[in-house]
Amino acid sequence: MTDITGKNAVVVAGGNGIGRSIAHALADAGANVVIADIRKDDAEKVRDEVVAKGRKAIAIQTDVSRLDAMQALADAAFDAFGTIEILVNNAGVAVRPMRAIWDTSYADLQYMININIWGLLHGYHVFLPRMRAQTGEKHIVNTSSMASMLTIPGMAIYTMSKEATDGFSRVTAEELRADGFNTTILYPGQINTAAHTRSGELRSAEERAADAAVKPFASYAEERGEALIAGGAGRGPVRVLGGTHTSVAIEPELVGPMVVRAIRENRPVCMTHRPPEEGIRMIAEAQLDGYHP
Repeated sequence: MTDITGKNAVVVAGGNGIGRSIAHALADAGANVVIADIRKDDAEKVRDEVVAKGRKAIAIQTDVSRLDAMQALADAAFDAFGTIEILVNNAGVAVRPMRAIWDTSYADLQYMININIWGLLHGYHVFLPRMRAQTGEKHIVNTSSMASMLTIPGMAIYTMSKEATDGFSRVTAEELRADGFNTTILYPGQINTAAHTRSGELRSAEERAADAAVKPFASYAEERGEALIAGGAGRGPVRVLGGTHTSVAIEPELVGPMVVRAIRENRPVCMTHRPPEEGIRMIAEAQLDGYHP
């Protein structure tokens, strides 16, 4: 999609951080933008910023975990603009503090899956029928994480959700190619956003109380004498196997232009940091070495 001018885009979780940066970069490239976010005030603020750039924009309060809310988003987007050429599935949450799997509650599992996995599936379910019926180029961006290429103890369910995003994106990219779609998987490393703390605001009072009582995985690691590194963006000490450079935080404003370039160049992958070669190699070599007939 070399020319984004006049195209219509939906940015899910576009009210802050990475999503806001993508919305701004798309507007700078000439797109009209639908900003969807569970926080209505944030979505409306970004809408106003996009309009101030001379582009059309609407804001829709959206809970990605609910199919009816996502259907309402799709209806509003198509009603406003007629077509949607760019879909950015950017919603995602993490649980804090980072925790061992044995300290992970069923509520934690539901929270992560409902947003990180069902949110993605809902996006495809409600937008694909009408996007496939359109002629011309279309592009989908799905936000994963460099965590899916690394091994970070304490982040098992988050990593699971992002590896699911990777596999889903690769397969659907091939399925949709003949319909004029290209797909980009966005792999953020550490970005200076409040996502890791603000996502907890979406939890119930009981769940927030349970979060406060969870023993951080770093405490177990320290008791075992394992080496830790300082985490980026206020995460605290963590142990990363396979690519510590990804914890060098960058500002979210840098991400949007990276994504727009990936869309223009139809690139299947967009990374915000140098690829974690050690982590990729560790996983690949273990897989290649796993066959012993």
